[in-house]
Amino acid sequence: MPLLVVHLAVVWFCVGLVWVVQVLVYPGFRGIDRGRWREQHDRHTRLMAWTVSGPWAVQGVTCAVLLVWRPDGVPFWLAALAAVCGAATVAVTVGVSVPCHQRLAVAYDDVVLDRLVRTNRYRVLAWSAGGVVAVVTVLLVAR
Repeated sequence: MPLLVVHLAVVWFCVGLVWVVQVLVYPGFRGIDRGRWREQHDRHTRLMAWTVSGPWAVQGVTCAVLLVWRPDGVPFWLAALAAVCGAATVAVTVGVSVPCHQRLAVAYDDVVLDRLVRTNRYRVLAWSAGGVVAVVTVLLVAR
């Protein structure tokens, strides 16, 4: 059960963070003074990497462990679903978000920011679904 609680905690940390980014941070990028854009974007990127790296890595480890070792009452398909949700966040981040941020690191661009906000919805959905899966997993074991 401790593994499931750790998994639940880190996934829900990431759920909260990705929602704040989607609703507050990315839309707030539009209000940044263009003269300070690079400095502010670099600061965001640096602090966000520091903030999410640990919990996200722990999520990956707990998903991998759950695929191999599942507590009684946790079906394989549920552990696999948790892993798919986690993998989706990685795929969108590496495939879309990082390239968008790399372009934004050079200069502000409305089109790139629009793409970042639009595609971040996939991370919001994947992490939120992973959060629901984590709750269901804990409830299955706790009953």
